[in-house]
Amino acid sequence: MSEVGTKTEAPDPAHLAAVLRRRQAMRARLDAAEVLFEDVNREATHLLAAQYKATKSTKADVTLGGEDDTKFATVTRVGGEAEARVTDRAAFEAWVRDTYPDHFGFRIIPARTEVFVEDAFTDRVLAAATAANTAQFANPDTGVIHDVPGVAIQPTRSPYFRWLFTRTSKRQPLDGRELAADAMQSGHLDLDAPLAIEAPAAETAPSA
Repeated sequence: MSEVGTKTEAPDPAHLAAVLRRRQAMRARLDAAEVLFEDVNREATHLLAAQYKATKSTKADVTLGGEDDTKFATVTRVGGEAEARVTDRAAFEAWVRDTYPDHFGFRIIPARTEVFVEDAFTDRVLAAATAANTAQFANPDTGVIHDVPGVAIQPTRSPYFRWLFTRTSKRQPLDGRELAADAMQSGHLDLDAPLAIEAPAAETAPSA
């Protein structure tokens, strides 16, 4: 005997309307917050970059301000990375042909002849140049250091800033997000009010 399916009842109209209203109102608030966040994040990145350029400081504590100056986050500058790449294939191939002919050759392709450098040798040269942070390759047999034409050190990742909230500890049972939320709820941290300390006015060059 088959069971008769129960009929699905429509949700209470008032409850549905309230949930939809809250959902979309929260989306509007998030959209506005994202715009504000992008602005303040851009300014924070600019200021941190200026601080690093002036002082070489790579880490800063983020505090709630006030007398206790509680730390609730940290920001750390992560340096960029760079690696050696072949930027001028013809110049690189000519160097290998003249200096390391064992790793250079020709491929006969219908209607044309193509030169090539062994991939494994290219990888060795680029790895050595990356490690040395300069376009040079040391011959492992003779110790002779070659300046490698057609190879350059190029950035693969720009420096960036890593933001982390603090974790809980025996002395502090709240993590960074909870500390920030409590500070905002108590009115100690007001994201809508202007900054207590405004940025100094940019200096203008004296007129001629």
